[in-house]
Amino acid sequence: MLRRAPELPRSVNDRLNRLATSVFTSIDANDYKRGNNFQSKPTRIEIDYSSSLPLQMLLYFNVCFFPCWLFSLTFVLPILATSAKNYPAILMVFAFLFKAIIEFIRLYLGYAGNLAERMPELTAFCLLTIIFQIPLSLFLLVYSVITNADKEMQLALVFAVEIIYVTFLLLEAIFGIYAVRIMVTAQSSRFHYRQFEEALPANDFASPSG
Repeated sequence: MLRRAPELPRSVNDRLNRLATSVFTSIDANDYKRGNNFQSKPTRIEIDYSSSLPLQMLLYFNVCFFPCWLFSLTFVLPILATSAKNYPAILMVFAFLFKAIIEFIRLYLGYAGNLAERMPELTAFCLLTIIFQIPLSLFLLVYSVITNADKEMQLALVFAVEIIYVTFLLLEAIFGIYAVRIMVTAQSSRFHYRQFEEALPANDFASPSG
């Protein structure tokens, strides 16, 4: 039996929940506490699950491609760092190391957030993708093009793997944000539907009997 993945700390969960409801949707995060009804927008209580199949497919292929990317740059970048003369290749090595560390965390959060329908983990996955991974990948991609203009053919492999990775990251950012929006709507609908079910017995008990 598969064990349930450990959750993020409670304080981090609360902050990511508020961030998801305030940034990715128009739903007020305080509605979960106040129990307000969404009269202006119809709720979707018919949603059985809110995991994103396109996002999960992208994550699966990303996990499969990640070892190839890691092996390629691990082989190329040390050579560039030792043979660098006219350009600071050490920046590329630092960007590669930073991106590799974050990528392990990002892929885990993506899997845990999407499959287990955990909005905080999925929100953190989107933030890491947009704030860190996309800029780092674009830096490696653009810098390899600039250096190739100086006939440094060692960076051809860097360009080849980074162009694929940038495509993965852009698509995951788009589908990740969309999945967060769907998940916020689904969880808020379930929350208010449970409130409605709990209120029905109380109303039946309080109503006068004929």
